[in-house]
Amino acid sequence: MGDSTMIGVTFNIHYDATYSERYDDLHKALERFGIEEARTTSCLFLNTDDARAVETALYGALDYRKDKAVVFTTYQHTFKYFGPT
Repeated sequence: MGDSTMIGVTFNIHYDATYSERYDDLHKALERFGIEEARTTSCLFLNTDDARAVETALYGALDYRKDKAVVFTTYQHTFKYFGPT
């Protein structure tokens, strides 16, 4: 992994009867990569540069008929914080 490269995942889980289960499954699936930042309820930054593995982990957690997710590469030095930390 590069010195400051990480993978970001932003997601929108459709609210229905299984929302909480899929939300928990998503966090469990991504915890193995090391969650570096979890600043909102719909965006996580992971301590990995393996986007393919992250994408594969999403398949087991989300329902792609209802839910959406975007996996992207970012760099720690580009983080800009707004609001209380």
